Amino acid sequence: MEGDKRTMTATPGRPDSNETLHGGAALVWNGDLGSGGGTLRFALGAGGELPLFWSGSTAYGPGSTSPEELVAAAHAACFTMTLVDALKRQHHPPRRVTTEAKATFGVSEHIRLIRRSELRIVVDADGLDESDLSKAAGIAGRYCPVSNTLRIGGAELDVDARLSAG
Repeated sequence: MEGDKRTMTATPGRPDSNETLHGGAALVWNGDLGSGGGTLRFALGAGGELPLFWSGSTAYGPGSTSPEELVAAAHAACFTMTLVDALKRQHHPPRRVTTEAKATFGVSEHIRLIRRSELRIVVDADGLDESDLSKAAGIAGRYCPVSNTLRIGGAELDVDARLSAG
């Protein structure tokens, strides 16, 4: 970020009104890919500085993150929020939604990309049945911008949404 200016803005509006949301991050990298590393800070400072490494480097491990992990986090956050909204619109506002995400990096036709994104979701909501949850998950899959971006990029999306056992 230039200077100390940190911005994240949202233009109010409805989802179908060309609403624009902005987010950002700043990264400083030192060294080469295999032995170097960086620090990442989100525009509003959430999480402080996060150590960032290539997941194939020897420095990558607990306490650090990677681009694949950030993609997984973005997909989990976006899909979960979209699912929560879809459930509310179906009159099943959830008490709790737990999402675990995994993004897999790969190479296809000599192009490096995210090959697969997996979401494992557990929903706790009154009166919600498997059919309603499946419908809401389908809606979330169509309206989540991260899902759409990954899909257009050729990533395989694997979403498993289940009702809470308790």
